[in-house]
Amino acid sequence: MNRALIWCAVSSRAQNEPDKISLPQQESDARALCARNEWQVIDILRVPGHSRRYIDFHDLAADAGKEGIDAFYRLLAHWEARDFDILIVRDGERFARTQALHAYVVERTIDIDARIYSLIDGWIDERNHRMWIAMAGYKAAGDIDRLVKARNDAMNARAQRGLPLSSRLPISHRLVRDLKTGRALRLEVNEDKRRLWDDLAGLILEGVSWQLMEQNLYQRFGHVNDDGKPYYCHYMYRLLMKPLFWGHIARFHCNTNSKNGYKNGPWVYDDSLPAPEGTVIFRNTHPPVWEDELADLIRAEIRRRSEHIQGKSDPQRTHRFSGLGVCAECGSFLATFVNGKYRALICPAARARFSPKFPDCDNRRVINERKIIDRMDGYLRQMLEQNTTDIFTLESDPRKDSLARLNALSDEIVALEEQARNLIRRQMSAGEELQSLYDEELTQINTRLRNMRSTRIGLQSQTIEAQQAVTMQQTSLEELAQLTLQVFWNQETRAINQMLHRLMGKKRLLGLGGEIIGVAEVNRRQRRHV
Repeated sequence: MNRALIWCAVSSRAQNEPDKISLPQQESDARALCARNEWQVIDILRVPGHSRRYIDFHDLAADAGKEGIDAFYRLLAHWEARDFDILIVRDGERFARTQALHAYVVERTIDIDARIYSLIDGWIDERNHRMWIAMAGYKAAGDIDRLVKARNDAMNARAQRGLPLSSRLPISHRLVRDLKTGRALRLEVNEDKRRLWDDLAGLILEGVSWQLMEQNLYQRFGHVNDDGKPYYCHYMYRLLMKPLFWGHIARFHCNTNSKNGYKNGPWVYDDSLPAPEGTVIFRNTHPPVWEDELADLIRAEIRRRSEHIQGKSDPQRTHRFSGLGVCAECGSFLATFVNGKYRALICPAARARFSPKFPDCDNRRVINERKIIDRMDGYLRQMLEQNTTDIFTLESDPRKDSLARLNALSDEIVALEEQARNLIRRQMSAGEELQSLYDEELTQINTRLRNMRSTRIGLQSQTIEAQQAVTMQQTSLEELAQLTLQVFWNQETRAINQMLHRLMGKKRLLGLGGEIIGVAEVNRRQRRHV
């Protein structure tokens, strides 16, 4: 008497329903087959809802086992014991959703001199199993590939329309639906919380740290969540680090379990910056919480904190020149030295000598804040007199360099595309013996074009970012002119620091030997040693 294993599987627990090919239906059909042929059923292996889109069978068995599904482990044991003659399954898709996994199950079964009986395809044995592997494996993987692609296309289309990709919306926005059909129409700002948005903007520009933001919103303005309790710590920072808050919809960036992981950064709120690799973003699909000049000021403040203050400062701890000085010897950002009423900048690397956290540096002299104010006051007077923030003499202007590189690269791309067209025309009339050479040349050109276009996108982002920075600097200069320098230096230190950051852009004061010796361009990704 033949010994039979029955394999029953569905991809989701929702399929355990009478009107679908459920587990009970699969088992009933298999048992009926065994009864007709007088086969002995030695085991029934059930997979009640688990993805089978795996490459390695053992990885699948381990993950399923964590969810209490032991069918894969039991199948391994039956292979080892060689205690069955027939493996009954409805069709090849029940084993796997990838060709590699499907082939593994079939090969292992045939290898122990057993056979497979598919209720759809019939017998599979050593004579036809490779054909079944090819055909059923392709169908199993192809069906799920088409399903994944269809879902991906649908999600992209939804994102382009400015609709959320999840049922959980942040409090910044609400979904507007058609009253008759219930169809999602658009996202709009949650104006019921406009007072919260206004107060939050004020606290950000005031310099309140992210750690104290929710506490200030509660104690000073009475803002609470839907449960009537203060928002938890860093709630607002996490809210601001969502693309949706700023009018964008992004995919593949906020799941720690996904291949792309969790990513945020200035690209979330800065349109000029590219999203991280693997992230798909659709810009300006719906209204942001803040717009126009207010949004620009808040973006500048967030950037200032992330690049130099790193969210740890509050109004009482922000000094005039926080994040604005760089050691001319080792490149570390200068730290504020405080002794009573005495203020100065000092290189933290020289102060913490022999620490593995810092580079070697002998620039140990502090720079008195009065000297820095005098030097900066001179710079500001030049800006006002010349009506431009571009007063510093640098070896090169990164904005001009980026634009020149962008123009040169665009010309190279045009020339390379024309070269490819000429090769394609020649290939059409070339002999058979030359076709492979043309193919190789075109493949190389294609690779170069792909790389060059990717570089061009990066340069375009840099150029846009530089143009936006110039606009912000000019706006800040006009604001400074209205204040006058005397009023400017009499402001609280936080307001002075914010405006200096906007005016300086990426330029930083160079400190050496107790003096400011000049100005240098500093990349935002430069390591910060403080």
